[in-house]
Amino acid sequence: MTQHPTKLELQDYRRRTLAPDVFLSVQRHVADCASCAMQSDSPADLARDLEDLHSGLLDAPDETPYHLSTVEAMAYARNTADEIDSEIAESHLAVCEACRAEVQRHHVKPPALKPRALVNWWQPLRVAAVVSCGILVILLVLWLLRNKPAQHTEQAVGPPPATSSPQSSPAPSATPEVRPTEFALVLNDGTREVTVDKQGTLAGLERLPSPLQQRVRAALQSGKLEHPSALVQLKGQPSTLLGKSRTGLPFELVSPLAQVVRTEQPTFRWRPLAGAQSYTVTVTDADLNVVATSPPLNTTEWRISNRLKDGVVYSWQVTAQKDGAGITSPVLPAPQAKFKVIDRATSETLQQAERAYPDSHLTLGVLYAEAGLLDEAEQQLRELVRSNPRERIAIKLLDNVKALRVSASGGFPQKVQK
Repeated sequence: MTQHPTKLELQDYRRRTLAPDVFLSVQRHVADCASCAMQSDSPADLARDLEDLHSGLLDAPDETPYHLSTVEAMAYARNTADEIDSEIAESHLAVCEACRAEVQRHHVKPPALKPRALVNWWQPLRVAAVVSCGILVILLVLWLLRNKPAQHTEQAVGPPPATSSPQSSPAPSATPEVRPTEFALVLNDGTREVTVDKQGTLAGLERLPSPLQQRVRAALQSGKLEHPSALVQLKGQPSTLLGKSRTGLPFELVSPLAQVVRTEQPTFRWRPLAGAQSYTVTVTDADLNVVATSPPLNTTEWRISNRLKDGVVYSWQVTAQKDGAGITSPVLPAPQAKFKVIDRATSETLQQAERAYPDSHLTLGVLYAEAGLLDEAEQQLRELVRSNPRERIAIKLLDNVKALRVSASGGFPQKVQK
């Protein structure tokens, strides 16, 4: 609306008697036009409007006072009235004692306790009830979580179920020892247990390469050690020729005899000959070429000064000087005193096993024996028997090493280790 509304339109706008579209148009104009706004709300007009309002609120002398009808009172009492009728009824009940009595007659609480007020009064209690239920649920869950492990612990540490009755069956936890049903063999080996189950699976030596594990497992399953191929070269047979001694051994040689040595500078040992003034050691190769000779010795052992070749078989003799004559051992008919320096590949294999399990008497005993290191093998397997005095397999392996020594020595007497 670009033109100013007329005075009549402003009066009707103030009294809210204009049509809706005209009312909105006048309202937009009045909001932007200060002069029209003052005319629509002039003091004289406001005073007249206030007087009209008072006269409208007061009942006329001959006018019947407004009261809720019986239907309206019952609808309100039964909470079946719509929202507008309920608001009208609530406003009237606040000032009309007669209508409140009518509502009470229909057995409904007075307006002070109208349904909407009851709803507002119950709302905090409902929230409190929901919060309380939530707290109770949380406390119940915490109690269950706290007491569930305790029940398991009590069951684990409690006494096992009675087994005297034929009908009762023990719980799985009542049988802590399952080894007899799982393992065919258990050995204490250094700081560990070595086991073989009924399917032949070896456990306890997992750091060993697979081929070495297989060799240890085969020894445990069969109770036998592989005959070292090196000992075949060292095995001597007594000769039928007669020498200065009926046995060919005027005095006993101790070591190395029919075995493999790990060092390229071995130490030779023998028993003393009564009345001998000195001894001389001679070392020869397979073609009887002298590779080393000791100076005259007053002791019964000598460590060679020059290095021998790995993987080569050697022989040695000791000559004792007695009463101006030389007495050599061994001589015919005794076999040659042979030994072999370990080859490089076998030496590296043993070093690998020693790094993996330096205290495994089982592993080292088996591998030493199969390499021909019979002294070292017997020492390791004796320790295994000490740790497993009732295990037949440990005793069999030790006996097997002793048998290998006797087989390889030929006609040489064997020393007894304790």
